[in-house]
Amino acid sequence: MLFPPLIDKSMLSQTQFILRNNEIAEVHFATEADLEAIIQIQRECYDGQAPWGRIAVHSELNKRTSFFLICHHIGLPIAFIGVSLRHESVHVTNIATIPAYQKHGLATFLMQMAAAVGKQLDRTMMTLEVRMSNEGAKRLYRKIGFQDGRIKRNYYHNNGEDALDMSISLDKLDEYHDVQQVK
Repeated sequence: MLFPPLIDKSMLSQTQFILRNNEIAEVHFATEADLEAIIQIQRECYDGQAPWGRIAVHSELNKRTSFFLICHHIGLPIAFIGVSLRHESVHVTNIATIPAYQKHGLATFLMQMAAAVGKQLDRTMMTLEVRMSNEGAKRLYRKIGFQDGRIKRNYYHNNGEDALDMSISLDKLDEYHDVQQVK
């Protein structure tokens, strides 16, 4: 391999997350073997659609500057985060939790895990875009400490919806503790 990946499994400080029902979800860096699980999670979250199709997910899984973290509970894929490493930041490309597992703190946990990897790679910020109509996601990101940035007009290709840029310092994200602690 000419350019080895920037990340490896030793960078993941925690591999378990305690759900609100006190059961354990497992988290790991996704590989090509997780491609279908990522597609499945998207379909459950987006009315049967997968905004990031197989080709896009496969491409991101094979870039040295991108990674996915995926959570499983009792073998069921329940959540993931996709991240692209930028010059000074980790950029969330996609994050999703299946409806039955929402409000357990998984999205926040995955952001914190991605931030921890980013800090190991000397990144200082986390950035993302969110649909202007996605009030629930904007509320969560603001609660965690993300700040609103500029509006990107006609950002989403499927319907031309605008996106809101949001960002947070990785140090500030570390300070947010409203998730279940991991054993």
